[in-house]
Amino acid sequence: MSIEGGAYTTVVIADARRMDCQLLTHAIQRNSHIRVIGCATSCAEVISAVRENQPDVAVVSTRLQDGAFAGLLALPELLALQPKSRVIMLLDEDKSELVVEAFRHGARGIFCRTGGSAALRKCLQTVHDGQIWANNSQLEHIVGAVTQVPTSKFSKIEMTALLTKREEEVARLVAAGLSNREVSEKLGLSPHTVKNYLFRVFEALGISNRTELLLYILSQTKPPEAVNNQISAVAYKVSA
Repeated sequence: MSIEGGAYTTVVIADARRMDCQLLTHAIQRNSHIRVIGCATSCAEVISAVRENQPDVAVVSTRLQDGAFAGLLALPELLALQPKSRVIMLLDEDKSELVVEAFRHGARGIFCRTGGSAALRKCLQTVHDGQIWANNSQLEHIVGAVTQVPTSKFSKIEMTALLTKREEEVARLVAAGLSNREVSEKLGLSPHTVKNYLFRVFEALGISNRTELLLYILSQTKPPEAVNNQISAVAYKVSA
């Protein structure tokens, strides 16, 4: 696509609130060569927006209306849907587990919400040009992940073989960041019943908290083949 004869980068934004999307749009479009062509606040909306608009880049917050980690859980489906659209994960804070899992599942860039508008635009252009974007702190998280011995806790045992259908429904909603009360309202269960289901989920999977549940569910999703060596490539970039 072009504007006044020059090429520009098309972007879809996904964030938890419309206002947040508008603020990001304003920050991004200060550069005349970047155009926001779609906004979304939920997993279903961002998947639909990427499918319909086929943007060059999708900026997806980990936190959507679906939950605190819904954007991260949507990442594999986004890449399968439109592999030419590169994804930047937008984090509320720089947590090592989220950085590592985002790259493992196909993100091409990580941007923390505390960064400035100019840095975000540079991130967008860098990712659009086919490069990977991460700051020094995030790269250190990746180097640490590469050098660690994988723990058996997150070995790829099929979740469906360990949980009932209802337990799996509860697990996925909790992993997306919903509270027990929100899960109970969504599934028509009492909060006490949800708490019991979650206890059985933790026991069956050998985990102890919600973050571990998120990482376990992500471990069940095989990243695109091209992503398998991406985290090592970024680590090499730091050490070279």
